[in-house]
Amino acid sequence: MGTQIVRVPPGFRHPVDEEGEVMAGGHLEPLYYADPASLSSYQVYENVSDGTPISPVFETVDELHEWLRQEGWDQETIEFLLTHGHAPSLIRKLRP
Repeated sequence: MGTQIVRVPPGFRHPVDEEGEVMAGGHLEPLYYADPASLSSYQVYENVSDGTPISPVFETVDELHEWLRQEGWDQETIEFLLTHGHAPSLIRKLRP
């Protein structure tokens, strides 16, 4: 699974269906119509399908960086993701 950083409004909640299940790609329409100035936070999504969130929403890149580190991402991979905004699944490496 590949990952990407998606800019979202603070406190953004990914849409869910009637059963409360996350809807793949459910974020695309609301974020498309959102005021670009409101997209000040960060969330990591898997992007093999239309996308589902794999992280909480973070107000800063530093908070995102710390969460990735705590989740076991190595520094090289974190830097790749933060620099490029996405990372293919094969580049994600966990610490030994």
